[in-house]
Amino acid sequence: MSVKDSVNQSLPPQQVLMDLLLGVPVTQIIAVAARMGIPGRLRNGPTSVTVVAQESGTLEDPTYRLLRALSAIGITTESADRKFSLTPVGECLLPEVPGSFDALAKLNGSAWWISAFSELTHTLQTDRSAFSKQAGDSLFGFLAEHPSEQELFARAMSTFSGAEVALILSAFDFGKYRHIVDVGGGHGMLLAAVLKSATQAQGTLLDRPGVVPGAEKRLREAGLVERSRVVAGDFFEGVPTGGDVYLLKHILHDWDDARAVRILRSVAQAMAPGGRVLVIEQGITPPGVPGPGKIADIVMMVLTEGGRERSVEELRALFERAGLRFEREITTPGAITLFEALRT
Repeated sequence: MSVKDSVNQSLPPQQVLMDLLLGVPVTQIIAVAARMGIPGRLRNGPTSVTVVAQESGTLEDPTYRLLRALSAIGITTESADRKFSLTPVGECLLPEVPGSFDALAKLNGSAWWISAFSELTHTLQTDRSAFSKQAGDSLFGFLAEHPSEQELFARAMSTFSGAEVALILSAFDFGKYRHIVDVGGGHGMLLAAVLKSATQAQGTLLDRPGVVPGAEKRLREAGLVERSRVVAGDFFEGVPTGGDVYLLKHILHDWDDARAVRILRSVAQAMAPGGRVLVIEQGITPPGVPGPGKIADIVMMVLTEGGRERSVEELRALFERAGLRFEREITTPGAITLFEALRT
């Protein structure tokens, strides 16, 4: 429940604050359940706590208490005979379902992720990444040295893509474009969906070498091998050339203004005449207007050196510095906004 929802339901302000402060233990409860594979153990209907504990290699009493806590937050339901089932919310944690929240739950419960946020004060005092202080490396440097964490991070980011892809396809018509380049495209969920909607188009995905195998696998499974290619590279140094549309979904918010402009210049230099770029971000809503970007902005402040969510005015300025002309802001019913710019 959001603060806004709580207020609308006339809950006492103390209760609103209490609900917010319980965020860390609730996240850990869900993360541990995901790591233990509990959603999968309950997928076939009511299952006894004894069976769950035996399959998980855990003790029955603490396992029961965890399952009971999961029922209190709407992940499971409990019957009188100590059997548990998944709710529709809990089913979103099943690893095999499209848009599964399994990886995001595990990421948010990871010790390295949580410890970074414990150093938020450091960021406020120094304007330096809390993550770097805690880990001794940048986020992307850390991920490059820890392949399993990089894989988890990439899958967790794909969780957002599952909810966002439909919003993007409904907001922008890709049907008239011939070559679509997804810069920093991760495991290819967005590009695969775009190519299925634009059946005449070719697609190229650029990302770090460690991410490439996952993207190749998704595009192969989607039957798009003949219309796509995956390139390992560095978008600061250059991006694939000749695209009509370049997608930058949740890319610029990782970087400070100077590096964001550098990425946009790489895109501007690579695109075909008349090409365009779609920057897809949460963005910052006007003063006094609630918006998830204002929370995501703190996440970027903690995890990255200079990363931030930006308002439309701030993005317009970046486009101009990169030699691009801001065309329009395309809002969606969800948390994301599309910011379109053309090569001048």
